[in-house]
Amino acid sequence: MRLGRRATLLLPVLLAGRARAAPDDTALRGLNRAVVEQVLLPGYRRFTAVTANVTARLDALSRAPGDAAALASAQQGFADTQLAWEAVQPVRSGPADLFSRHARIQFWPDPQDRVSRDLARAIANRDTSLLEIRSNALNAVTVQGLPALERLLFDPGAAEALAAGDAGAGYRAALLRAIGGNLAALGRDLLGGWTGGETPHAAALTEPRVPYATPQDATRELLRIVIGAVAVVADRKLGPALATSAAEAQPRWLECWRSRLSGRAIQANLDAAAAMLGQGFCPVLEGGGEASLAATLRRAAEELQQSAAALPPVLEDAITDPAQRTVPERLQGQAAGLRILLAQRLPPALGLAGSGELQGDPIDAPLP
Repeated sequence: MRLGRRATLLLPVLLAGRARAAPDDTALRGLNRAVVEQVLLPGYRRFTAVTANVTARLDALSRAPGDAAALASAQQGFADTQLAWEAVQPVRSGPADLFSRHARIQFWPDPQDRVSRDLARAIANRDTSLLEIRSNALNAVTVQGLPALERLLFDPGAAEALAAGDAGAGYRAALLRAIGGNLAALGRDLLGGWTGGETPHAAALTEPRVPYATPQDATRELLRIVIGAVAVVADRKLGPALATSAAEAQPRWLECWRSRLSGRAIQANLDAAAAMLGQGFCPVLEGGGEASLAATLRRAAEELQQSAAALPPVLEDAITDPAQRTVPERLQGQAAGLRILLAQRLPPALGLAGSGELQGDPIDAPLP
């Protein structure tokens, strides 16, 4: 992978620094609590709120399928939900891992376009089993979440098919309601898993509890999440779509090309990563004699956010234009560089033994 100028400039930092005492358990507990309470829990609360809102908008559209205002409202509800999801998308452990919740919310990447294929089959067969809203439903994972909803709301001809007044339109309306209900149920379940029950995941990370034996174990998991938020931008959201040139670019490999939200989705990922670093990791580094490393991380995260904010309004068009590709190309290089810095420098600075698994792609889980 081309790392770009920013990544090259960061590489000397990997070798910099002197051996220092690692943060103690109290410092790591504070780090873990800050990330969980100031970044992740607000992210899940936001996602739960917007899924409830989009459910109401989808219900309204299903009752007035030809109403342009109802369609626009539902599309905005989708955008709000997708972008709220991006703030917690890198979290694949804990409640997100149970009942395939992560994949059921967003089955992506989908290189074989299984979502479109399964959605078309469901509509053709009027598959009523997909209209049941069950929090642990594992059938047809591909058509329960955001990618299927995006197709129903933004695909060419989708609005006309919904307003057609035939049996297919009726099924599409029912499926919109079901997907909305499913997303709302998943949002509640995720937040409940983090905050409720006998073993809330937030407490497991901050106290810690099973499955984390020590504060170091919990910190390592949170570091994996931060690395994942940065790595997904470089390796999945930009790399394949950018390809090697404007002529080779593949806009349809972007995450949200139908709704043209791909650039904003990247920005939300990086905002979450910057918040986790700024609220949790950097203060502990600064308090433990690693102020230089903390300053480098803050600067790199800020530059990433600035590049993401400078992305062309429609990334899907920009990557095929040589004149507009420079910003996403720079952003990819910056993200790749920060990923290396995080994976190489943070584990030893934080005293995280056995950190070799962080060298790989922490979001590279097999598709369901």
